[in-house]
Amino acid sequence: MDLRQLQYIKTVAELRNVTRAADALHISQPALSRYIRSVEEELDIQLFDRSTSPLSLTYAGERYLESARRILLENERLKKELRDITQHMTGRLRLGTSRDRASYMMPRLLCAFASRYPGISVEVFTESSKRLKEALLSGRVDMVLLPAGWKEPELRAQTIYTEELVLAAKAGTIPESARLEKSIIRLKALNGMPFFLLFQEHASRIFCDAFFKRHRIHPKVKMEFASNITCYRMAAAGMGITIIPFLTTQMSTVENVELFSLGEKPETWDVQIFYRRGAYIGQPELELIEIAKDLFINETLG
Repeated sequence: MDLRQLQYIKTVAELRNVTRAADALHISQPALSRYIRSVEEELDIQLFDRSTSPLSLTYAGERYLESARRILLENERLKKELRDITQHMTGRLRLGTSRDRASYMMPRLLCAFASRYPGISVEVFTESSKRLKEALLSGRVDMVLLPAGWKEPELRAQTIYTEELVLAAKAGTIPESARLEKSIIRLKALNGMPFFLLFQEHASRIFCDAFFKRHRIHPKVKMEFASNITCYRMAAAGMGITIIPFLTTQMSTVENVELFSLGEKPETWDVQIFYRRGAYIGQPELELIEIAKDLFINETLG
């Protein structure tokens, strides 16, 4: 049994599809299938139940995956410790975030990080909040940059900055009667209004659903999207309204739009970098966090 074997089986188990796993591993599907069969023959067990779709693990496969993850994570930890001990700053750092945040934050963050650690390759993964949490817990990524508010005991987080969430609408859409002040919305006025929201596995949608429930607001969900920028542009077109992070307004040039605070006390969330409890956080990882804080500390409505 070697690390490659562990990685191959782990990838197939997590993606639950041999073809997708082969693409991720950059090998052919027939070669990966033969490799899995040879591992099962060597161990004299069946790791996968091939009668199900998508592919599922047998009980033996579940135990194998549990150990594989633990061994691979320990191997990553050891490599990072040795990297810091020897000051031979090479390797990789796998960072997850949302698509919108990646387009705005990653060019600035990774440029600054690369100038200090040119030998460390940063791989960026963009997915929904739900899938990024799964990837972090399973060890497929090292860190996640999101305003997720996760309370998992297996995770730790450092706050990068605090960001306001705002309501966006085409100028003139919100009547004076729905405003507490010029740029503060009266929450009860949101009942029944048409909203553009993200799909439910995204952090912004999770926030919105909790916000609506807390204030007993019953919105009319007109359409759902995978991008806050799309919601913002749809609202600016006058077809409805949306609630978005203030960051979104900095990423897209939209004319004739108004932004409103959600009540007299602005609604905010903490944008954080998450990592696994017990994971080795060395010099480059700590500096990535500090660079992010320095770059984005002023990314608020202000």
